[in-house]
Amino acid sequence: MKTIYKFLAIGLCGLLLLGINACKKVEHSIDDQIVSINESTVSTIQIGKKLKVGFIAMNVNTFEFSIEKDGKVLLTEQIAVEPNQNITEKEFNIPLDESYIGEANLKITYQSGGQTVTKTHPITFEESNPQMFVVGGSTGAGWEPTNAVAMTLYGEDSKTTFETFEYLTADGGFKFLPTNVDWTGGYGLGDTPGTISQDEEAGNLTVPINGFYRIRMDAENLTYETLKLSMGVIGDATPGGWDSDTDMTFEGGKGTYVWKVSLNLKVGKIKFRANDDWAINFGGTPNEITQGGADIEVASAGLYDLTLDLTPGAYTAKIEKK
Repeated sequence: MKTIYKFLAIGLCGLLLLGINACKKVEHSIDDQIVSINESTVSTIQIGKKLKVGFIAMNVNTFEFSIEKDGKVLLTEQIAVEPNQNITEKEFNIPLDESYIGEANLKITYQSGGQTVTKTHPITFEESNPQMFVVGGSTGAGWEPTNAVAMTLYGEDSKTTFETFEYLTADGGFKFLPTNVDWTGGYGLGDTPGTISQDEEAGNLTVPINGFYRIRMDAENLTYETLKLSMGVIGDATPGGWDSDTDMTFEGGKGTYVWKVSLNLKVGKIKFRANDDWAINFGGTPNEITQGGADIEVASAGLYDLTLDLTPGAYTAKIEKK
């Protein structure tokens, strides 16, 4: 029995010693040179996007940041730390380059106590969803790529056909961009009507008169089209029923997307459509309007203010009874 107690005592002492060692803290002096990547930095991002990286730096004037994948340096930049600014954030433009796709590391390298210190933060680069943007003096975005108007894919399973709705002016011109970072890969005027050229030096595309347009482009076949629109409301709740549209009025100019009308409605249903035709029509719910969406219910009769907002990526409507 004494032997058993002896072994138990030895075991407890061993566990206590292990616990003491396990609880030791790694402490840094206030004068230590330290750089870390903020834990809030994303671990997954699509190529073609802007990557924001947070850094925490103490007693370091400069350090090197790089993105490395499979032993290859994809991007590198020397980061200067502003005096008395221990926390900083930098933005890096990740190109639409398939060599980035896969698992990689964000890496920082700095000097501390005469030694070179490196730290890494894992990141996964994913294939980018196809994107296209409109930019130009004819649009509300102007010629600044970072303000470019996003287009959306159309056509079943298409990855190369894009459209958007935009007020365009006859002067100024416009172009298409595959990114809203810079002019790389921009599309301009082609050699024949209705065609485009993927050439940053190509001429501007234009429309004959000011108006609200549906803009389409095909990045594979290098074609584009613009269709001037006049929006209206139709349905058995409207004065014209399902046979005749009530015209709406566009409010604003470049950079605006709102159509309005005031009219008496009955109990029934309505939809919005363009050019007195069903090729372009909108329905759904007021908070989520989509092309070809469901009829919109009108629950009570009366005088209504109707608003259709075709802001890219966020189509909405207001059905307000006076």
